Amino acid sequence: MTIDGVDESDRSAPDVSFEELLAMMPAALRDVFPQTRWQLGKLWALDLRVEPVEVVDLLWMFDLPLWQLNGERFKVTPNQVAATPMNFRPHYERVMRADLDFPIHLVAYRGRLVVLDGIHRLLKAHFLRRRWIEAKIATAAQLRQCAAPTSLN
Repeated sequence: MTIDGVDESDRSAPDVSFEELLAMMPAALRDVFPQTRWQLGKLWALDLRVEPVEVVDLLWMFDLPLWQLNGERFKVTPNQVAATPMNFRPHYERVMRADLDFPIHLVAYRGRLVVLDGIHRLLKAHFLRRRWIEAKIATAAQLRQCAAPTSLN
């Protein structure tokens, strides 16, 4: 079970290399996220303090195609789920099951905060009209400490 209350099968999409993932990623996403191949478990393991972040400061991310649809990456925005939840039932259900007791993870990148882990929790906080959400904020250097091993393929 993961923090957001769903098993890994909900996150399934065809395995691709990091380079293939970057190539298929829309330009809008490539411009937003650090081009660092990092591991979620290492991000969670960083010793970062929890601090409140205003939900409104992160709403710009809801316009990005962050989620997959039927195993195809980068097809659904959080705003689409918010507008028509029954058209995106798995994401909506995941949002509603998200546990806001766990902080989201952000990185300070190019002058703004970017959500690395916790978009479903952020959308739930927005649905609940919360002003603040608990977050752990990493620097780009700290994110590089979470680097995934490179394959020898």
